[in-house]
Amino acid sequence: MTVVVERTIARPLAEVWASVSDVAAHRLPLTTVHTDPGPPGVGWRFSGVTALGPLHMRDDMIVTRWLPPGSPRWSGSPGSPMSAQYAVVKVGRVLGGWAEVTLSEPRPGWTQVQWREEIVPHPHALGRLARPLVDAAVRAMFSRAVDTMLAQPARP
Repeated sequence: MTVVVERTIARPLAEVWASVSDVAAHRLPLTTVHTDPGPPGVGWRFSGVTALGPLHMRDDMIVTRWLPPGSPRWSGSPGSPMSAQYAVVKVGRVLGGWAEVTLSEPRPGWTQVQWREEIVPHPHALGRLARPLVDAAVRAMFSRAVDTMLAQPARP
C-alpha cells in the first residue's frame, strides 16, 4: 500500500521546494543522509543510513524525476498554477520501493505538499507480509518528517 502524507501551508511554493528537495537536510529518527556531490537531478543518488548502536541499515535511492518550480516540462502553459515534483526509486539491498513528492499552488502564497511513499523490505515476499506494520511506521515517520521540513526555513 502506498502511504500518502498531505499538507497545505501558507508559504510560497519555491520556498517549500527548497525545504523538501534538500534531501541532505531531511531529519528522520536515527538517520544520516549521504548524497552524491553536485546538485540533484535525474540519476543523482543518495542514501539514508539509520543506525542504533552497532546495527545499521542503508536505504539507497536514485532520483528518477526532477522537476523544480518553473520547469517547462511540468508547469504547463503560461498562467497555469506553479507546480514542482521529484521522485526516487529505492535500490538498496534491504529496502525496495519508491517515493514521490509533488507540490502545487492552490492559491498564491500557499503550497500543497503531497508525499507518497512505498517501502517494501527485502525479500519482497516477507516484506509484503509485514506491510501493515511497515506502512504504519512509514506513515508516522514521514508525517513527522514532512511537518518538520515545513516548520523550518530552507537552508541557504
